[in-house]
Amino acid sequence: MNNNNNRNNNNGNNNDPNPWVTAAAVGLTGALVAGAVYMFSGTRQPQQPSTQNQPRIEPTRSSPSRGSERPNNPSEVSSYLSDLLSSMSTSRGGSASNVTIEEIPNIPDNPNISNLNALLADIHVRYIKLTQFGIHYRVFDTIFQDLHKKMKEVDPYYRKYSSTVQFAGSHYDNLRIVKPDEFDMDIVIGLPLNIKTDPFNPAQSDIAIEPKAPGFVQLKMGVQFQRLPMRDNEEWLNNRAAYEWKDDSNYLLRSKFTDWFKSVVNKALNKFPMNINSRPIAYVEGVPYVIDKSGSGPAFTLLISNASKSFKLDVDLVPCLKFPEDRWPISSSYREIPSRCKKDYWMVVGKPNKASPVVFDQMRSWRIALHNQERELMHNSYNLRQAIRFIKKLRDSLGMKKIASYYIKTLFFWEIEKINNSDYWQRNSPATLFKLMVGRLYEALVAGNIPYFWNKQNNLIGAVERKVLDDYKAKLQPLLAILEQPTQYKLVAKYLLTPAEFADYNARFLHI
Repeated sequence: MNNNNNRNNNNGNNNDPNPWVTAAAVGLTGALVAGAVYMFSGTRQPQQPSTQNQPRIEPTRSSPSRGSERPNNPSEVSSYLSDLLSSMSTSRGGSASNVTIEEIPNIPDNPNISNLNALLADIHVRYIKLTQFGIHYRVFDTIFQDLHKKMKEVDPYYRKYSSTVQFAGSHYDNLRIVKPDEFDMDIVIGLPLNIKTDPFNPAQSDIAIEPKAPGFVQLKMGVQFQRLPMRDNEEWLNNRAAYEWKDDSNYLLRSKFTDWFKSVVNKALNKFPMNINSRPIAYVEGVPYVIDKSGSGPAFTLLISNASKSFKLDVDLVPCLKFPEDRWPISSSYREIPSRCKKDYWMVVGKPNKASPVVFDQMRSWRIALHNQERELMHNSYNLRQAIRFIKKLRDSLGMKKIASYYIKTLFFWEIEKINNSDYWQRNSPATLFKLMVGRLYEALVAGNIPYFWNKQNNLIGAVERKVLDDYKAKLQPLLAILEQPTQYKLVAKYLLTPAEFADYNARFLHI
């Protein structure tokens, strides 16, 4: 698809303003804010953690000065939910202080679907926007606050070095669709020594960061880190955990780190009340929720449920190590962090590089994570986010399971860099952007390559079989032809919706 045609084709029905696009957006913000108001209106009175147990919540836009900490004051940060709402507001150019409560618009019985923008807006409000979010947010917020407090009680290292807890994934990026029944939380863990670096003698660094395959690093303890048992004295009881994550060659092993983290979560869960089956339970607004767990991969997953209410919520707790941005980039193959995206630190997650044939490399590998910086790339660009939601829905409806949500976001990162104009993503309609990005996804499938934004030598879909990519490409090809014919806009619904959804939607509204 020609890029210039997509950028400059701003005439015709596909780009007509449509009130349902605005209404859908307002509805999402209003519903989220209403959930927060309900939470803080006296309906429930959560126990407020003490100041010393209150975690630091990563702010969305403005960062404290390098090396400083945001005050751990409950009056400033009352809950994870309020921080999430703040981030979702400011991600669209507003601020938490000027958010007003809006009514959720009623879904129209007879929508005026006269062009592609109107079609997308109606599909969004019926099939994409979040539903049932209020109870999910309240259950998550109550249980996680209690769990985090107990984790600090059971482990001295966690108590000292886990000062930052932040949302990750689609919720914090304001990209979650359909149901808010999955949360990702980055538990950002500090190290006793991780700032000093000596490029001429890496052994003298606190931690030597060794690039391996693009997107992955290994972490090797320097001399001072190795001397922790002798130099720490009274701090040794706190810092011993980090020292024990190393192997005989002084590399930090992701497996030892994640095993330690999971043990902390398990100890904390043991402090919850137990039901008759010895499963932890937590009460939210007087209702009991059972907490099961799963520990696959780098995350520790909480499976929260109430069978009588048909309620389920999965929460992935992902432990990360952080490093100051002064230590980025780690090699010349990585791009510099744009000045507007600076966020004080970047992270690594204990995820193996499965492509490596060397067992030691897999055991020692850590995946790079620049979640905070990537969030800044998308700042103040609501229609961009709307376009991402539509591409995610398209992916789900067409069964393109090998295209992870992060890969879709990465396509947008490259487009943000190419266009280099934040106004573009607000000036152009969701229909225009949807058409553009379907083309970009198709091009990536043809090339068999979605380059990692921070190091293009890493092909995110490099491990996906060619026949799978060809199957996805064949699914998108007819849609590309339809998008080039404005009068055929109703056919787009056949690709955005599942067969069952389309059958119902077509019978009620489209009649094609």
